[in-house]
Parts: sequence; structure tokens; C-alpha cells
Amino acid sequence: MATIKEIAAEAGVSRMTVSNVINHVKGKVSPETEKRILEIMEKHHYVPSMAARSLTSKSSHIIGILLPLYHHSPSGLLLSPYAAYLTGYFEELLRAKDYYVMFCSFSGVEEVLRFQRLWHPDGMIQMFPHDDAITYDLVTRTESPLVVLDRYFDDLNMLSVCIEDRKGGYLATRHCLEAGHREIGFAGSNIHSSYVVGQRYQGYLDALSEFGITPRPEWVFDHVYRVEGGIATAEKLLQMDHHPSAVITSEDLIACGIMQGIQEHGYAVPEEISLVGFDNSVPASVVTPKLTSVNQFIRKKAECATGMLLRAIEEPTYRKEKQIIDVDLVCRDSVRRLN
Repeated sequence: MATIKEIAAEAGVSRMTVSNVINHVKGKVSPETEKRILEIMEKHHYVPSMAARSLTSKSSHIIGILLPLYHHSPSGLLLSPYAAYLTGYFEELLRAKDYYVMFCSFSGVEEVLRFQRLWHPDGMIQMFPHDDAITYDLVTRTESPLVVLDRYFDDLNMLSVCIEDRKGGYLATRHCLEAGHREIGFAGSNIHSSYVVGQRYQGYLDALSEFGITPRPEWVFDHVYRVEGGIATAEKLLQMDHHPSAVITSEDLIACGIMQGIQEHGYAVPEEISLVGFDNSVPASVVTPKLTSVNQFIRKKAECATGMLLRAIEEPTYRKEKQIIDVDLVCRDSVRRLN
């Protein structure tokens, strides 16, 4: 493979000019010269060394995607369709800007700080902020520009992209209420410790209150995780002397698990129990019946977070902003109309 020196000699330019082209330095090289250099690089199958680029441009071209490790999900969060789509969008959007994505799974802040020391990421995005203390500590101690999804602290300089979680829980519950349901349950993971799930649960309470309905504690299922937790919740529901006619869930996989559990016992959705999911992920549109779900516009979320992070990398003083993305309800076939 040719060296920078050889490419420069063939193009009739200096090595610095070739370096400027490799590192996308704007305004230093004419379009004609840049085109000629790129053609020579392609002819010789030249691939620039990332280490050399980092030394020249003071940039690693790495973006860290921070994924917390949960005790209930040792295999990682990427098993979730929502997480897989979101990270896929991040990779696509960042690759288009000449960045590489690197995942960092962590239980505590020290693991993230070690990741920073080892790889020197240009910026990071934290997904699933499961613990407020860890997230707060991370925001205050991180050295790289950081965007946090789904959490914001007013007293910190931080960048965040959130959605209207409370509104989503409200829309899901109100949809069931308007269909005639008055006995409505809720199933979610970490209702009282997760800010996101807690907001969705609060939206559920808001809608019930609006209709003058007092929630029944025995119809609220906490610490329900993924499909397996949904199946277990279906067992509990069907064993009750009197179960709710509808259940709101904090994610689609929980709703899909409840649906599977109900159907395996010979009952039907929505005839026995109506269901509403959250995320509007792919499973919602392929199960039978198709699942009504709160849509949180996953790609838009990724675009907002990516744009915010890239701006923070270019502007060292840009460190405080909160963007909130709206939600809506996608109505399908999993809610039975009682009136």
C-alpha cells in the first residue's frame, strides 16, 4: 500500500496537503486537488491509519454508546428491539459523519471513565439512564461531550433528549377509557425507581384521575421485564378472581409477553384482556392481533441526539440543552371497544 509521501509525490503536492484531505480540513485544498488526491488514494487502495489521524487531528473519531448493565438482563440491552433500532440509527448517522461507534457496557461511573482514558472518544451518548445517582455523577465527571437520553437534571449543565413519557402513558390509558374500559391495570419495569417508567405510570394515573377512577394496587405489576415477565404477568392476571379488562404496559415486549401468555391458556386478546404497548417497535405490528402502542419516533430521537452531540464536539461552550420529542398513539387491534 502506498504511503502519504508517495501519494503526495504522485499528486504533485505536499504531504500536509494530503493530510488535510485525509482529515477533512476545510478551506485548505482546492476541490480539483482534493479530487485528484482521492482518486490516487483509491487507485492504491490507501486506508489512513486511525492512530495517525488521531495524532494529526486531535480526534479519535470514536463515539461511545453507553449501555448500563442490568441485573435482570445480563445479555445486554441490545436484545430489546427499541435499543437495537436506536443504536442502529446512531451507527448510520455517525458513520455518515466519519465517526465510529464503540459500545461501553457499565455498572458504575468508574467503568465509563476508564473507557474514556483508554479510547479517548470524541463524545458519548448514554442510553437507558437506570440510576439517577450514577447518571448525575457521570454528567459531572465526564471529560467528553455527553448526551443523555431520557433524563435531565435542571441544576446541571447537560445535554439531553427526552420524550413525553407521561403524555404517552396518559394517551394509552385514555384510549382504553374512551373505549369504555374502567378497570385498567399497568405493567412495567422499575415503576418506582426508573424515571422513564415512572413517568409513563404517572400518565396512567393522570388519565384514571381525570375519569374519577381510583387505581387498584393489585392491578399494578412492577419489575416486569421483557417477554418473559409479560408471560408471568398473564399467569397472575388469569389466576385472579376478577382481573382488569385492559392493561397498559411500559414497553411493547411486556405487552407481547402478556398476549402470548393469555393466548397459550386458550384466551384471546382483546376479548379477554385489552393491551397497549409503548415504543411502537417492530413486534407491535407483527403479533396477532396487532398491538396498539405509543409511538416515540425512535429515528427522530437518534437524529436529535446525534445532532446535539456533533454540535457539542465542535462547540466546547455548548453543554446545556434539553430537547423533548412528542409522542402519539398508533391504534391497531389490541383494544376492545366496550361501548
